Amino acid sequence: MERQNPTIKKEKAFVAYTKDSVMLEVDLIFNSEAEPIKYYSNVVTPVCEEGVCYNLVAEVYWDLLGNFMDYKETALDPLTKFDHIKFTKEDHDKMKEILRDKTSLLANYKAEDLVDHSIEIKSEVIDGVAGATYKSLSGAVVRGAVYSSHTLWHIVNGEVADKITAHTESLMNEKLKIWMLNSDNYHLQFYALNKIDTGNEQYTPNLIRLISEGNSYVPFFAIEKIPEWAWSSTLYQPKIIILLKEVEFRMQNEILNKLNDRELEKNSITVLTSSMESLNKSQLKKAFNILNNNRNRLSVESIGEIESLSESGNKEISEAAEQFLTSLEKEGGLVSKKMKEQRKKLISN
Repeated sequence: MERQNPTIKKEKAFVAYTKDSVMLEVDLIFNSEAEPIKYYSNVVTPVCEEGVCYNLVAEVYWDLLGNFMDYKETALDPLTKFDHIKFTKEDHDKMKEILRDKTSLLANYKAEDLVDHSIEIKSEVIDGVAGATYKSLSGAVVRGAVYSSHTLWHIVNGEVADKITAHTESLMNEKLKIWMLNSDNYHLQFYALNKIDTGNEQYTPNLIRLISEGNSYVPFFAIEKIPEWAWSSTLYQPKIIILLKEVEFRMQNEILNKLNDRELEKNSITVLTSSMESLNKSQLKKAFNILNNNRNRLSVESIGEIESLSESGNKEISEAAEQFLTSLEKEGGLVSKKMKEQRKKLISN
């Protein structure tokens, strides 16, 4: 669900026309903070299913970029299939799946071309027969509602969708971009990522959040948008590193790769060492390489974390930690003395 407050108002956004010249009034809906959140239209359009004509009635909702969100049927005019059979829950689920697919085969066919009239189906309601949907196209429509599927798909994904995008772009401002970034809609997240000035620090917390909370491919796009200075920031560096505990394997690798050969501040080192139990063997190698590059900044707390890892029940972790500690002690010089002193303090405490 979208992170948004209850609707408090709507206003007319524009008027569009269907291929049958039916006028549709499209409204923009706002939340209680006067932020635009979605578009709505009460769709009433004629549909003829094999000789029987009726009005298709549905309350349709789009997101701010013209992507289908949902529809609701009305109690007096429910959606029906061939022979006036009402849609089942499965039919509604199928219809919504069809409407979400902007690449549907329905885009390339006229409604009458979807039906094979060489195969006749006897109607129990009308005096006549109906054709069967071509098998190759049956997945693109609701069974028994070929024309309704075709008509509604073209309304939802046609001119209205393009006009919605244009209307939203006319409203674009910094507040709306942030709202999009904070939404749970990957279309909006991705769109906003392409619109913002990533060098502007006001967006940095949003970019970091999207690394762990973005949908689909958004996290990988967001991490590339994080400005270079943020990776070295005492404020943002540890906030990025702590995400190692939350994100999946591929994103863990992305974070570790971004930290390679980078100077970490002391708090970040502590956060990294406390996150290492969530890593696998190959990632541990990367993490200890990062720590080795920052060995002069290792704190007592960090050493304590690594000491704990050397006693882990996970053999890969314990061996990697012990090998790292041993290599530091054998290195000699200032680092070695510092490490020995810190380890003595840990033992004495």
